[in-house]
Amino acid sequence: MTKSISSLLIILIFFFLTAIFQVTPNSHFVRPYPEGFQSHWLTNSNDNKDDFLKRWFDHKRVIDSNKNRAAAASSLFNVLHPVIPFKGCIDPSEPFQCPQSQQCIALQFICDGHPGDCPDNLDENEETCIAAKRPAKENIEKFLHAAYTLHGSKLFTFLFGEKLSRSIDENKIFWFDTLASAFSVSKNIHSFAEKTFMSSGDLAHFRNIFQLIHDGRLEDIPLFAQEAVNQGLAALVEKLYDSGFMD
Repeated sequence: MTKSISSLLIILIFFFLTAIFQVTPNSHFVRPYPEGFQSHWLTNSNDNKDDFLKRWFDHKRVIDSNKNRAAAASSLFNVLHPVIPFKGCIDPSEPFQCPQSQQCIALQFICDGHPGDCPDNLDENEETCIAAKRPAKENIEKFLHAAYTLHGSKLFTFLFGEKLSRSIDENKIFWFDTLASAFSVSKNIHSFAEKTFMSSGDLAHFRNIFQLIHDGRLEDIPLFAQEAVNQGLAALVEKLYDSGFMD
């Protein structure tokens, strides 16, 4: 008797569940297809099945088309912003790589009054002549990255003031590149201030800090800045100072 009641209960539960899924064929419990596509064709006529398949493949073509457009846009971006695989200068007798070129020349040909050693006469360009006396832009940029990693924004606030430091926090990649480029090619500290959009107050602050480091007055600067000085900031300051940066 007990077995008969259990069997009857199982049958009733089976029919109850079947009724639920028949009443709600689009139930959110099972949705193996993209949003907007229904599974009626699994139980309905072949006509409905064919109609579903047509809409499915039309939908897929739209997705594939979007992917193709994205790929095309990416290719266009690469054309507009090519990445030039510079080989670097291997021959020690020609260590200077011409700007925007793979050509290398000897140092004595830079700013020697005879154009043409580099394409577009860039060997006589004023910024090229300045950069030749400074640390390489790539090395300055690496130093800025490392200094930020070790000391955070407080070091850049100490050097450049709060306004520029906040901008650096918001867009580090842009500003590290901009600062490295400005240090590399700016004729003097005033030109550097123009390239980095410094206010007159921040420029005066930066000049004072620069002079403190150059004079070796480390007792007048915070401990974290003293660490940065010993980690390479002093070397950068001296290179800039010797190349006329403070003129």
